[in-house]
Amino acid sequence: MRLVSFGDFVVGALRNGAVVDLSPALGEMARLPWDERVPSVAENYARLRPAIERQVREAAGVPVDSVRLRAPVPRPPKLLCAIGNHGAPPPPDSPLAVDFAFKSPESVVGPGDSVVLTELPATGFEAEATLAMVIGRDARKLSESDALSYVFGYTGFLDVFAAGLGRPNIGTFFGKSLDTLGPMGPCIVTADELVNTGDLRIRLTVNGETRQDFSTSEMAISMAAVLSAATGIMTLRPGDIVTCGSPTGERVLLRHDDVVATEVDGIGTLTVRVNDPAHRAWPVGTG
Repeated sequence: MRLVSFGDFVVGALRNGAVVDLSPALGEMARLPWDERVPSVAENYARLRPAIERQVREAAGVPVDSVRLRAPVPRPPKLLCAIGNHGAPPPPDSPLAVDFAFKSPESVVGPGDSVVLTELPATGFEAEATLAMVIGRDARKLSESDALSYVFGYTGFLDVFAAGLGRPNIGTFFGKSLDTLGPMGPCIVTADELVNTGDLRIRLTVNGETRQDFSTSEMAISMAAVLSAATGIMTLRPGDIVTCGSPTGERVLLRHDDVVATEVDGIGTLTVRVNDPAHRAWPVGTG
């Protein structure tokens, strides 16, 4: 199943280029506050699935290009971003297999939205494409063998952060959490449908030029290990987002009017446009 949030944060499903409103299949969940709907669907998906599948089969849809797609989890309860996780694995004496940074749920925007570069004195706004896991049930201290069974589905994520804010040489919550710096989408592909997650190709393009091109097979530790490490730190709840990391190296710096696309095999393409009110003249692409 390919789930979306659209319009007034209605939960829907994609079907052959159309969006089907799932509200009749969701009952009271469709009337929950807008930011509680998708987490509730994730938590109750096993029970809801027959009604959802029937709705997708039988109901009329509308063309996807006639609606405004939102981020598939418009305001996740928690948004936890793996740092790096590509290249050499951590040393054996490392206290954690992978490190994380928190990102504010208020940073999340959806397909077609704008990434607005704040006029705060950043030294640049860097972007990294990544795969995101959407949690489907309460998860605490998971083993690697069980971890992925707690994933409701997967989506694309563009992790944008303002360099030079906060303490020097540290990726701070402040720099990562400014409004609009968390584009997500275009949809959630449920875990039962996206089975080959260990070798998904991820591409980041800026104005049509490829800036990142990598596979989840290149991660230093697996998605299951990432999730096991995250739940060793804190309990995760339905609707929480955990990203899987992105290669470090050449920086991708964003400028005003850039068109940025994150494409994940099996999920689709998330496209946003950059708006810098100050029209700052950072170097094109890299720094």
